[in-house]
This record gives sequence, C-alpha cells and structure tokens, in this order.
Amino acid sequence: MSLRILHIAEAFGGGVFEMTRILAEGAAEAGHDVAIAYGRRPETPDDVRAAIDPTVELFETPWTSRTPVAQLRAALMLRKVVARWRPDVIHLQSSFAGVVGTTALRRPTIPMVYTPHGYAFGMQSETSVRRSVYRLMERVVARRVDLVVAISAAEAESARVEVGAPRVKILENGIPELDRLRLPEPAAPERPAVIAVGRIRPQRQPDACARILSAVQDTAEVQWVGGGDPETPDFHALDAAGVPITGWLTRDGTLDRLSDATVYLHWTAWDGLPLSVLEAMARDVVVVASDIPPNRELLGPEQVFDGEHQAADFIRQVVADPATRRRLLDSQAVRRRHYSAERMVSEWLGLYEGLVAQVRA
Repeated sequence: MSLRILHIAEAFGGGVFEMTRILAEGAAEAGHDVAIAYGRRPETPDDVRAAIDPTVELFETPWTSRTPVAQLRAALMLRKVVARWRPDVIHLQSSFAGVVGTTALRRPTIPMVYTPHGYAFGMQSETSVRRSVYRLMERVVARRVDLVVAISAAEAESARVEVGAPRVKILENGIPELDRLRLPEPAAPERPAVIAVGRIRPQRQPDACARILSAVQDTAEVQWVGGGDPETPDFHALDAAGVPITGWLTRDGTLDRLSDATVYLHWTAWDGLPLSVLEAMARDVVVVASDIPPNRELLGPEQVFDGEHQAADFIRQVVADPATRRRLLDSQAVRRRHYSAERMVSEWLGLYEGLVAQVRA
C-alpha cells in the first residue's frame, strides 16, 4: 500500500526535528509520498531544505511564535495544505501541532495520530496553573485523534493515567546510528571528558549540571555543548561554575564533541525518550542521568541518580576505573539494540497502513 503521509510539527527543532526527519525520509525511501508542514522555533535549522532529503516535500507555515494570531494563521495554511496535498494519514508531532491540528483538520476520512514527545504538563519550570491548562489541552487532543503514540512506556503511562487517552500505543524512537552494521567507530579521546549537551533551558537543569560538572573537573575536562540566552540565570550558573560553553554548533559538530567524551551527563527534569542518550550509546559514551522514568527505561537503575553528589561520585568512578566503564558500555550495547531507525520506521509504516485500511474498509 502506497500512502501519502503528512507530518505536522510546530516545534520543529531538537529531538522533534530529528525524529520527524528520520521517519519522513525512511517512509519516502520505502516508496511513500511524504510531506512535512513545519513551524520555526529558535532551534530550527536555518536551511530546513538542505537538512532534509529532497524526496520529502516541505511546507513552511506561519508558526513563528505561539501567539493566537500565529496559531490562527498556521491553522488556515494547514487547511489549505491538506486540501491541496490530500494526505492519507496525518501525524501530529508534539503539543501545539496536536492542539491546532485536531482543531483545524479533523476529517473522518483522514486518520490522525499524535505523538506528544514529552507532555508539556510535565514541565516543572511552569506554574501549577499552566500545567493544569496543558493537561486539559492534552485531554482534548487525545479524544480527537485516532491514536496517541507514545515514544516510551513512561509517556504511555502519562497518556493513559493523567490524560485519560482512550487509545494509546508505544512506539519507541530509533536512530540510524543504531541500524544494523552502522554503529560509529568509538573514538579514543586524549584525556577524559564529561559533557552535557543541548539548549540551556530549565528542562536540562543547567544549575544542577553546573554543580555536578564543577565537582568532577579536577578529574576530567568538562563542557556544555550547546547554547542559550546569556542573560538567563541558567547560563550564569554554568558560567559562574567555570563550565565552558561552546555556543551553538552544527549537528555534526555536536556529535563530534559527543564522540570525544568519556561521560555524557543527561540531567533532565522531564523527557520523552531522549535522542541524545541514544546518540551517546551509539558512540560508546557512558551516560549518567537524572532518575526520571524515561531515563531509567533507557539506562536501567545503575546509571540514574536522584542526587547530584551521587552522580558526581559515579562519574569519578567511571573516569578512574576502565573496568567499570567497560561494564557499563557492555550494558548499554545490549540496551541500544532495540532503538534502530530501521525498526522504528517499519513499525510506523505498519501502523499508518493499519489505520488507513480501517478507514477504507
């Protein structure tokens, strides 16, 4: 069955960008017609066309901010795109795409699936009132789509219990580096390095990362690979702790820094299923993470921690003891086998085909 698959992504950057790109390109390679209607966020690549294979059609929308006017303009354009492009299935990527897509595009003849990529009501940096509003919005979205597809067991549990989604399926992320015979060659760093990666924002708890990295910088080079607003307290916390900040790098540049690391510190307050952890696992970099359900799901109990001191002590052990490091890398090598892009794309295509077949029956 050849399908026309439309992805809609307002927050088109970071992990959402990578997952949408990998899935769209994989479906196009399998012979399907694929398009992405996207918004532009600070982390969106400047040249989206150059970053995505030309077999995937692109529609840039007026989603340049989260104001009501921008949402209305995006909704009107999306209606035109759907009317002209005539997809067989629509895949809504992340929260704002879910809200606008289910409001503007509901048609009984076009099945619609929704992937939260980390529920917004899990953001501890937001007020309780905002989080309650986000939860209510997610409940509306969950009842309007044909299926909520979670990227982790933890996200699926939130969908069922906190959102009350009537139809939920788990389909975990995957990356090309973990496809068969495509694992990168491990690097041989000149000296131990411990890094954190990403946009400097509350989700990644830069203040806690600053304390952990500062505590281990006598045993290894430390660095924050990424950028953010220099005027924020989070940026100041890293700077005050003496943690070097690279600023924004290209994706290849970021992966090069990751490849040269001994330990990747992933100290998130909330998450969906983090691609950076999979990328570190593919490159034989030991991951030390905060103890939240998605991180524990990927890494198991030994490499996640509640406390900063315990995390710092563990990092010291990993850096100092090659046997510990090898044992952890062996464990990660077993765990990473499930998270290939080949597996992810195949499962998604089977899901799309099943939904379209139900509509056409």
